[in-house]
Amino acid sequence: VGSSRVIRKKSRTPDSGGLSKNDMGLLKNAPTSGQGSPFKAGRMQPLELETDDSDYYDDENNSAGDDDEDPHLQGAGGDLTSAVLGIIKGMVGPAILYLPHGFASAGYLVALPLICITTAMYLYSSHCLLEAWRIESDRSYNAIDTQDIEGSSLKDTANGSSGNGARRRTSKKGGRRPTRLSYPELAERALGTTGSILVQIGIALMQSGVCLTYLIFVPQNLHASFLQLFGLDVSAETWLWFMVVVQIPLSWIRDIRKLTCTNAAANTMILYGLLMCLSYALKEAMSKPIIIADSDTAFQEVNNGTVSADSEEAKAQVSLEAAASGPIGIMFQHLTHLQAFQSTWYLFIGTSVLMFEGSITLLVPLQEAVETRQDRVRFPYVYQRVILGIISFYVVFGMICWASFGQDVNVVLTTSLPEGFGATSVQLAYSVAVVFTFPLQNFPSLEIATKSIAKGLEHGFGVAPSSIWVSRNLWSSILVCFLAVLGALTMNSLDKVVSLMGSLLGCPIAFVFPPLIHWKVLEAYSNGDDTVVDASRHGPRPGHAIVATLGVLAMIFAATTTVLEW
Repeated sequence: VGSSRVIRKKSRTPDSGGLSKNDMGLLKNAPTSGQGSPFKAGRMQPLELETDDSDYYDDENNSAGDDDEDPHLQGAGGDLTSAVLGIIKGMVGPAILYLPHGFASAGYLVALPLICITTAMYLYSSHCLLEAWRIESDRSYNAIDTQDIEGSSLKDTANGSSGNGARRRTSKKGGRRPTRLSYPELAERALGTTGSILVQIGIALMQSGVCLTYLIFVPQNLHASFLQLFGLDVSAETWLWFMVVVQIPLSWIRDIRKLTCTNAAANTMILYGLLMCLSYALKEAMSKPIIIADSDTAFQEVNNGTVSADSEEAKAQVSLEAAASGPIGIMFQHLTHLQAFQSTWYLFIGTSVLMFEGSITLLVPLQEAVETRQDRVRFPYVYQRVILGIISFYVVFGMICWASFGQDVNVVLTTSLPEGFGATSVQLAYSVAVVFTFPLQNFPSLEIATKSIAKGLEHGFGVAPSSIWVSRNLWSSILVCFLAVLGALTMNSLDKVVSLMGSLLGCPIAFVFPPLIHWKVLEAYSNGDDTVVDASRHGPRPGHAIVATLGVLAMIFAATTTVLEW
C-alpha cells in the first residue's frame, strides 16, 4: 500500500446537500452519505474505507476550484470576509418586512422577549450543528491520516527507511476535503436514514413555504405599484398568475449557478429597499404629531381611533418639549406610546422563527467553505456575532417602522409607504428581487420532490425513465402551480401563512434536529470512541433537551393557535 493513495468512503445514497437560496450548487453536486450510519446500538462504528490509486490527483484538482466546485463557495466562503457576506445574503430577505406588523400584532412586551429567546435558541442550535460538524470532520481526517501512516510505514519498511515518512493529504488550496458535509449528511450519520429523510423533507417544505410567502408578497406589491403609477387596478390574483408564468420556465433550470448574476442583482435591490423603507419611516415619524396625554385614557382614545389624531383635542397634546429635543426626542416619544400587549401575540412565534429564513441550512456549507484552519476555528465565533448584529438591526428596523406607521401597519411593509415615486420604486425593486430569488429558494424542494416522484412512478407503476410522466420539467411546473393555488387561497392571510410556516416547519429544522444530532454524536463517543473528543468533558448536556423540547412545544402551540385563529 503506497502513501500516495487516497482514502475514500464507500457511497450509498445521494444527499440533498445544503438547502438555501445562496447554497445554489449543493444539490447539483451533492455529497454522498456513508455506508450505513456510523452510530449503531449507541456506539461509534468504524468508517468503511477503500483505496483508489487512480483519482487522487483528480480529487486534488477538483478541490482546487474547477468547474464542478459548489458555486456557493464563490463569494460565500474562502476567507472570513466572504463567509460573512454569505451569512448576510442567506438571512436578510423579505422576512424583515413582516416584522413591523408582527410587532404590532404582539406588542413589545411579547415581541422583544420572544426575539431574544428564539435568537438564543438559534445560536445554541447553530453551535450544536457546528460542533457536530467539527467532530465528524476531524474523525474523517483522522481516518485518512491513520491510513496514510499505515501505508507510508509499509512503504518505508519495504525501502528500508525509518518509517517516519507519513504525510498529510492536502489540496492545492491547503485544505483537505475527505467528505463534503451538510445538514442532511450529519443527520444521516447521527440519526440514521430516517433522520436524514425527515431533515430533507423538513428543509424542502420550509423552502416551499418561504416561496409561498413570495407568491403573496410580490402580487400585493405589484398591485399597489401599478395602482400608483398608472391608475390600473390590477388584482393581486392576476399578478400572482403572471408571476407563475415567469417562474415555470425558471423552474426548469437544472444548473442553478446560471442564476448567480440575478442573485447579486436581487441583493442590491433588497439593500436599496431596506434603506428606503427606513428613511421613509424616519420621515413619517418626524411629520406625525406626538400625543402626550395627562393620563393613558386620552392616548388610548387616539390610538384606538375613537379620537382623530388630527382633531383639536389631539393636536393640543403635541409635545413641544419632544419637538424641541430634535429627531431623537421625537422618535423616543413615538416608541414610548407603542402598545405593550395584543391578543394575537401568538402569531409572532412563527414570525420570529421565519425571520432566520432557513439560514440554518447554509451554516454547514459556509463552515466547509472556509479555507484555512485558523479561520475555521474562528468561524463559529464570527457567525454568532454576525447573527446578533443582523437581529439587532431587525429589532431597530421593526420598532422604528412600527412606531412611524402606527398600529395599522400592513403585513407587507412596502404597502404602508406613503404614495409617491420613491415608495413605488421600493415596491418594484423588492418585487423584482423576490422574483429573482424565487427560483433559487425553490430549487432544493423541487429537486427532492421531482426525484421522489420519478422514483415512485418508476418503481411503483413501472413507468419508463424516458416517459414524460417522470420529466422533471413537468412536475416542476405542476408544483409551482400548486404553490400558486395555495397563494391565491391565502392571499389575504400573509401574516398567518408566515406564522404557520415559521412554527410548523421552521421550529423543527432550526431548534429540534441540531441539538439531537449533536447529542447523538457526543453520546456515541461517550460510549467508547473518544479518539476525537474527550467524552467526560463533552457529554450530552441538559441544554440539548431544553432547546429541542422548547422547539417542539413552540411548534405545536403556535401552529395550533394559528390554525384556530384562521
